[in-house]
Amino acid sequence: MNNFSSACSRREFLRRSAAVAGGALATRHLPAAFAATKTTQIGAQLYTVRDACKADFAGALKKVAAIGYRAVQISGNYGKTAAEVKKMCDDNGLAILATHVGLDEFEKGVDPILSDHEVLKCRYIAIPFLPASRRKTKEDWLKLAALFEKWAQELKKRGFTLMYHNHAFEFEAKFDGKPALDLLYDNAPTLQAEPDLYWVAKGGADPVEFLKKFKNRAPVIHCKDMDKEDGSFAEVGYGKLDWDAILKVCKEIGAISYLVEQDKCKRDPFESLKMSLEFLKSKGLR
Repeated sequence: MNNFSSACSRREFLRRSAAVAGGALATRHLPAAFAATKTTQIGAQLYTVRDACKADFAGALKKVAAIGYRAVQISGNYGKTAAEVKKMCDDNGLAILATHVGLDEFEKGVDPILSDHEVLKCRYIAIPFLPASRRKTKEDWLKLAALFEKWAQELKKRGFTLMYHNHAFEFEAKFDGKPALDLLYDNAPTLQAEPDLYWVAKGGADPVEFLKKFKNRAPVIHCKDMDKEDGSFAEVGYGKLDWDAILKVCKEIGAISYLVEQDKCKRDPFESLKMSLEFLKSKGLR
């Protein structure tokens, strides 16, 4: 996945870093910026329509809004600045509920990331993936946990929230009889979860039981389903995951946003987004 902060010019980097110095600007404006979650719970993860975004980002946002979405998650800036992305989203009535920013960008420093997110008026930032070279041993995972905890604490002080987005490999790798994902969260207590429910199931865990461990620690949920026949990606509500039980426990643990993502679609990705949106709305989400 692309990283939102990957295309800043040096001049823009310096301007934004100065603006966010000490976190004062971010902290002053964040409460009003997060009001979007009070008006909409469902968002479209734009990775689902990444090809359309690459071809015509503004046009893709317009189509997402026309389907009925009122919020999105950004997984790449497609050559645009934060201000340009925010304006395009505003023009289409789309709040930005969350983003994905890669591990490599965090290792360059958090100031430009937070400056972008102040412009986007977006509190929730997730690290979406870990390179295989960084997660081979127990020591690797402990080093990652220490890094994540450091960044999570820094973001929290400035009014932002750091999350981690899982795949299946975090369940498949085990140390001392426990999944690597447990090792990560146990050693980074400030880090929040962005559970991807398809990958939770793909990793061999029960999504409902997994979510129960994250009370007040999983503000953003990645909603995608698993095909009943071949185990591939499916539209939410059209696969074999138990959404009644999932949504019930999501409410119990304090989830705020539900982001629809489908890595691969068997039909037009915008149609897949529409099907998932209509299903979630039928379950009482707004």
